[in-house]
Amino acid sequence: MITEIRNDADLDKEFIDKKGFVLLELGASWCRPCQVMAPAFKAVEEEFKGEVRLCHIDVDEAEDLAARFAPEGIPTFIFYKDGKELGRIIGYRQKNKFFEDIAKLMK
Repeated sequence: MITEIRNDADLDKEFIDKKGFVLLELGASWCRPCQVMAPAFKAVEEEFKGEVRLCHIDVDEAEDLAARFAPEGIPTFIFYKDGKELGRIIGYRQKNKFFEDIAKLMK
């Protein structure tokens, strides 16, 4: 399940205060690379057997909130463990490469 982050309360409840791995996507509905990456992003939960929680911030709907993460472009995927950033994946990736990049960040 992808958790939508729309405000500070959502961010604290679903992201900041959670332990474990979180993959945060910064994207927009009009963004073609975001649309193409959507199936791979959704498949992360199944591929990693529920080890990774998925969160999403729409950069248009929550512009100020998204700006805090300083995305260089969209989609930007930021990988966290226990609230600390481990790395970023920016732009389109083939599904298998996307999963490889996530697996490397989990080590």
